[in-house]
Amino acid sequence: MKKVNLLSMVFMVVLTSLLTACSTVDGDGRYRVATIGNAKRSVEAVIITSQSVFVQTATSGGGATFGGTTGGLIAGNNSDNAGVIIAGIIGGIIIGDAIEGGANVHDATEYVIKTATGALFTVVQVNKNNPIFQDGDDVILVYGFPSRLIRDPR
Repeated sequence: MKKVNLLSMVFMVVLTSLLTACSTVDGDGRYRVATIGNAKRSVEAVIITSQSVFVQTATSGGGATFGGTTGGLIAGNNSDNAGVIIAGIIGGIIIGDAIEGGANVHDATEYVIKTATGALFTVVQVNKNNPIFQDGDDVILVYGFPSRLIRDPR
């Protein structure tokens, strides 16, 4: 019985690792290989207002998998009761996902900008590896995924 539980947990860890390895890298100043060399539409703009916000990126499932596996192994080593083992797995999943989710919160800034054509846009940008703009700064809005603001060098 314990061998089957252990093999099931190992299979779950391997499967989750394979699935999370397929996630994209778009966002936070990174680009997919497919977007390199593609021209993106850009428009000049000015910062009207800005405020500090937080951005929470999605969890990968790795924390939940690790927590569930660890909780299941700890419970399995201390009890032969299936209910206790299942409770250990569920508790570990909840705790592991919460820990990973807390690590995925990033400082960011929300900007309201007015483009040269008069259109208003709201753009949220993670502060890490990006310039932080002030009200009245001239910027360029780069359309795409993700849209982003860069300093207008002119």
